[in-house]
Amino acid sequence: MCIRDSINAEYMGIITQIGMEAAHAPGSETTIEKQIKEIQAELHYEPFADPSAKEKMFLSVTEAKERASIVSKVKYVLALILHKGNEYLGQVTTEFELSNTNENLYFDFEGRELLFFQCNGEIIPGKNIFAKRKIHIPAKSQKKGLNHIVIVFRNVYATNGNGLHHFKDPQDQEEYLYSNFEPFAANKMFPCFDQPNLKAPFKLITVTPPNWVVVGNELEKLTIPVAAAEAALKELKIPHCLIGKELAESYILREFNPTPAVSTYLFTCIAGPYDLFVSSRKSGEGYPPMRIFVRKSLKEFVTPYAEEFFRITECGIKFYEESFGQPFPFSKHDQIYCPEFNVGAMENVGAVTYTEAYVFKDPPTEEKFMRFAETILHELSHMWFGDLVTMKWWNDLWLNESFATFISNLCMGLAKGLDKYRSVWTLFHKYKGWAYREDQEPTTHPITAIVENTEDAENIFDGITYMKGASTLKQLYYLISHEAFCEGVKDYFATYKWKNTELKDFIGSLQNALVKKGSTLDLHAWTKQWLETKGLNELRPEFEVKDGKIVDFKIIQEFAVNGDKEYRMHMLDIAIYDEAFKMTTIERVLVESKPVTLVPRLNGLAAPTAVLLNVNDYAFCKVQLDPTSVHSFQKNLTTVADNLTRMIIWRSYWDMVRDCKTSSKEFLALVVSQGIYEREEGIFTGALNYASSAAVFYVPQEYHQIEETPIFEKLYARLKTETSANLKKHLVGYIIRFANTHEHKLMLKKWVEEGTKIEGAPLSQSQRYSIIAKIYRDKEFPLAEKEKLLAEELSKDKSDEGLRAKQSCEAALPDAANKERLWKWYNDENSKDSEHTIFASMEGFVCWGQEDILKPYTDKYFEAIPIVFAKRPRSYAESFFHSLKPNEVSEAVLKKFEGLTIGIKDTEKTLKKLVSEEIEDLKRTLRAQNLYRASIGKKQTFSHHLHFILLQKKKKVLCVDT
Repeated sequence: MCIRDSINAEYMGIITQIGMEAAHAPGSETTIEKQIKEIQAELHYEPFADPSAKEKMFLSVTEAKERASIVSKVKYVLALILHKGNEYLGQVTTEFELSNTNENLYFDFEGRELLFFQCNGEIIPGKNIFAKRKIHIPAKSQKKGLNHIVIVFRNVYATNGNGLHHFKDPQDQEEYLYSNFEPFAANKMFPCFDQPNLKAPFKLITVTPPNWVVVGNELEKLTIPVAAAEAALKELKIPHCLIGKELAESYILREFNPTPAVSTYLFTCIAGPYDLFVSSRKSGEGYPPMRIFVRKSLKEFVTPYAEEFFRITECGIKFYEESFGQPFPFSKHDQIYCPEFNVGAMENVGAVTYTEAYVFKDPPTEEKFMRFAETILHELSHMWFGDLVTMKWWNDLWLNESFATFISNLCMGLAKGLDKYRSVWTLFHKYKGWAYREDQEPTTHPITAIVENTEDAENIFDGITYMKGASTLKQLYYLISHEAFCEGVKDYFATYKWKNTELKDFIGSLQNALVKKGSTLDLHAWTKQWLETKGLNELRPEFEVKDGKIVDFKIIQEFAVNGDKEYRMHMLDIAIYDEAFKMTTIERVLVESKPVTLVPRLNGLAAPTAVLLNVNDYAFCKVQLDPTSVHSFQKNLTTVADNLTRMIIWRSYWDMVRDCKTSSKEFLALVVSQGIYEREEGIFTGALNYASSAAVFYVPQEYHQIEETPIFEKLYARLKTETSANLKKHLVGYIIRFANTHEHKLMLKKWVEEGTKIEGAPLSQSQRYSIIAKIYRDKEFPLAEKEKLLAEELSKDKSDEGLRAKQSCEAALPDAANKERLWKWYNDENSKDSEHTIFASMEGFVCWGQEDILKPYTDKYFEAIPIVFAKRPRSYAESFFHSLKPNEVSEAVLKKFEGLTIGIKDTEKTLKKLVSEEIEDLKRTLRAQNLYRASIGKKQTFSHHLHFILLQKKKKVLCVDT
C-alpha cells in the first residue's frame, strides 16, 4: 500500500461511489439500482437514458473541425467506480475554454444513463440534452473563456472489445477490465470531446475491489483504502450519498498523476487482479519503468518470454531515441495482455495493450515470435509517432500506422541487440500481399484517404493504410537515403512534439532535410503521385539479345485493375542471372513516370538466363516475369540463395494465379515439387499459404481432394525426416490443414489420442482443437466419438480458449436442428453473450461437405445481412458477414451479392465496401475455377501460358481482367 501525496483538489474532482457492493453479491444490478435511488433523492436529479441509443452515430470531420475551432485548453478529471459484474459508474469533470458560444457544442457519449449534469454551476435535466449519443451543452449555459462541467453517468461494460471491456476468466472466475478506444470509442466509456486534435491532460481516479491492480497512462500518485480517505473526500465536498460503509470497509481509492496533453483515443484504464513482471533495469540506466501485466491464469506462459519482451523494448527505445532525436516521452512503459482483444495491439500512452494471441501456451515458431517482436516495436514507436505527435484527423491515420510499421521493421533490421531478427524484410514482403490484394479491389483508395466521418476511419484500418503505406515509406527511404530520412524525422519531432499535425508537416520536414543535402527532388510532387492516387503499377522487363549481349533493355509500366491510370516513379534494384545462375545486382535504377523506361546500364551485359525486377523489395509494384525468366526460375528456384529474392519470385507466381495467367493446378504442382521442400521458414509458410488459398478458392470443390492429397502426403513424408524443430511445428500445422480423406482424419484422431509419435513434433493445444474441429465437421464420425474426444480435451483445458473451441466444434456438427438453433442465436439482438463467444461459434458454422444442411441458410443469410448491419455493432456485423457467408462458388451466389447492392444506402459504407469486395473476389474465383477446369489434361507450363497472354496483349486481342 503506497501513499505518496495528499489528494490534489485541482485534479481530484468528485469521486463517486454509486452502487455500493453488497457483501454477498458485489456489483449486482439490485445494489446499483438502490444506490442510484439514493443519489436521485439527494441530488434531486432524474436519471435519463438516451432514447435513441441504438441508432448508429458517427462523428464527421465537419463537426470535429467546428468543435476544434472554438474549444481549447481541455482538461479531464475522470473518476471510475469499477464494480464487479456488468455495470460501472463514473464522474467526469471537464474544463475547457471557448472562443465563442455555440448551440451545436456537445460531448460524445454512448452510455447507459446520465445521472447528473452541471454546467458552470447550472444543473440541467438529462431529458433536455441527452439524445443520439450526444450530451448537448446549451448555448445559454456556455460562456466565453473558462467553462466547468460535471457529469455523473452509469454505463455497461462492453462485451465487444470497444469501450471498457469486461471479461470473466472461466478458470478462476476472476474479472478483468481494459479499455480500447481507437478511433471513436472513448465516448463509449465516458462523455468527452472524442476527436484526436482536442488533446487534453487526464487525471484518472479509480475505486476498485481490494485485490485489483489498476494501470493508467501515468504512475499512481496515491493508493489508499477508501476508509482512510474520509478527510480528503470531505475536503472535496463529496455528496454524502456517494460514500457507503461497505465500500469504505474494503475498496481501494487510487489517484494517478495527470498525463501530458493526449488525444482521447490514447487514454486508457486497465483494472483487475492482473499479475505482473517488473523490469530489472535501474532508474539510472536510461530506461523508463517497465512492467508486463497478464491475467493470473496465464502468467506461467509469459514467464519464459518476459525477459526477451523487456530486452526487445529496451533495444527499441535506444534505437528510436537516436533515430528521432527525442528521449522516451512518457513517465513509464507498461505492456498488458488483454483477453478478447479485437486487434493485435494498441498504443495507449505509457500502457500498450496486446492480444493474448501473443501469450504462447506452446513454444512459438520463429516467425510467430518475430511477428510479436515487430508488434512490440511497432507500438513502441507510436510513443513518439502518434502519441507525442498526433494526427489532426483520421485521414492521416495511414501515416501513423505506416510509419510505425516501416520503422519497426527498420529497427529490427538495424538496431543493436536485435541481430537474430535481421531476416525481418522477408516477413515484411510476405505481409505486403495484404496491400497488393486490397489495392486491386474496387474499394481501393489513395493512401491519404478521404475520411468524412469516424465510420470511414474504421474502414481504413486495412492493407492500404498499413502495408502499402509502409512499403511506400520504404521506397521513400531508399529514394532519399537513410541520412536524409532520419534528419527529416528528427526535425519533425523537434518542431511538432506535443502537437497535432498533417501530412504536409511531415513531408515538409523531409523536404527541408533534402534541401540541406543539396537535392532538388520535389517530395510534394512525389506525394501527389504516390499518396493521393490509388492502385498499383505492374512492371515487367523487355529486352533483346544480339551476339549474346543485352540490347535495348527497358521496363514497361502498366496499370493493375481498379486503380487510377497513374504512372509512378519507382527506385528499384534489378537482378540479372547468368547461365550458372549467379546473380548480379544493378542498384538504384530509376523507373520514370511513363509507360517505357530505358535502362542503358544493362545494355552490353551477357544475355541473362533470368531477370528479376525489384530485387531487395524497395519498390511497391507488381513484378511480372518474362516467359524466359518464369521457366528459368521454375527449374532453378532452390538455387536462388537469397531468401527475400525467392519470396519475391513466389509472389510473382502467385500473382499469375490470381490474375488467371496460369491455373491453380499448375501452381499447386509447383508447390508439390518445390515449395514443400523450402528451408526458409517465411518462404515455406508463404508458399503453403498460397497453396491453401489456391486449393480452397481457385480449385472447384469436386477437385479439392485430388489437389490436397499429394500435398498432404509430401508434407507427412517430410515431417518424418525433418530435423528442424521449428519447421516441424509448421509441418504439423499444414498436415492438419490439408488432411482431406477419411483415412487422413483417422490418423489425426490417433495423433490426438496417442501423440504423433514423431520426435520433436508434439501437437500444440490449438492444433489439437483444429483436429477435433475437423472431425466434428465430418459426417463419417459418430457423434459419441466426437463428444468423447472433445470432452477429454476440455477436461484438461478449462481456459477460455477451450470454451471457444467447444463453441466452434459444436457449431460444425452436421445436424440441421443444431444449425437452426445457432442461427437464431446469431440473430438474437438481445443476447448478452460475449461477441467473442458468438464469433467462435460462427467460425464453425459453415463447413465443406454440409451443403445439404446449409442450403436453406443461403437465402437466410442474404435476408439477414441488411438487418444485422443496421442494428448490430460493426464488429459483429463484419464477423457475421465473413463467417456465415455461403461457401458455394456459383453465378447464383454472385447474383445474390449483386442484388444486395441495390438496397445499400450511400451512408452504409461498411456494408457497401464488404459487398463490393465480395463480388470482385467471387468473379475472380469463378474465372480461376474455369481456368482450372480448362487446364485439366493439358500439359501447359507457367511460361507457355504467360507467353501466350503477352502475345495476345500486344495484338490487343485479349485483355486479362485481374
